[in-house]
Amino acid sequence: MPKTAVPVKPRVGRPRKLPLARGAAAAPVLGRERILDAALALIDAHGPQAFNIRELAAQLGVAPAAIYWHVPSRNALISGAAARVMNGVADDIAPGRWQDRLRALLHRYRGMLQRHPKLAPLVASEMLGNAAFDAVLLDHVVRLLEDAGFDGAALVDAYNVVIAAMCGFATLELSAAPAEDVGEWEAACRAQLARVDAVRQPALARHLGALENKAFLLRWSSGTDRPLGSGFDAWTDVIVRGLEARARALRRAA
Repeated sequence: MPKTAVPVKPRVGRPRKLPLARGAAAAPVLGRERILDAALALIDAHGPQAFNIRELAAQLGVAPAAIYWHVPSRNALISGAAARVMNGVADDIAPGRWQDRLRALLHRYRGMLQRHPKLAPLVASEMLGNAAFDAVLLDHVVRLLEDAGFDGAALVDAYNVVIAAMCGFATLELSAAPAEDVGEWEAACRAQLARVDAVRQPALARHLGALENKAFLLRWSSGTDRPLGSGFDAWTDVIVRGLEARARALRRAA
């Protein structure tokens, strides 16, 4: 009698990877750094308010769920992207007088936001960055304040002054004009300035020509188009000299 053929069960397991065609490049590995770089590019283009996971996934060519294997939430993506550019601000600042180190830090931070101006609202109005702060930068701030003579509660107050100075001016400077009806908005700003009353607001009227479109609350151009460099230098000088004077006063009181 002829032998009955025994059916062979197919092997079950992970599908075998097919070799790449000659000259084909392997797809880049999806990892946290690649995801954050793509998120930063989208934030630079559209701002943090318009940023969403679906568009990020499409940019990376993956399903949205794949992103959550590496970064747990939208907030973590935004704070992580911000940390990608903020980390390193204080690196390689030359040793020397604390005043010079503070000036360098303020200028570097402003330069970072100038390269990524759409992060400015995030720095000003949200605390997402607290989840990914740059410990090297903050250590630099505390050490220069120690060198200035601050300690205890006085150091905490001086620290808050430095952080507010670091974030505040650049955030105001880089605030953006409305995305829509820009011409109409500019015309409204100009009309408001034209209504300044030389009798009721004489000081403002005397200097309005110098202040117009060069001063906070009196401009229609963003700092991305018209940087306020001399104002920033004045601001930095006031912060440094103010901390010097405060440190002297505390030493005399002690």
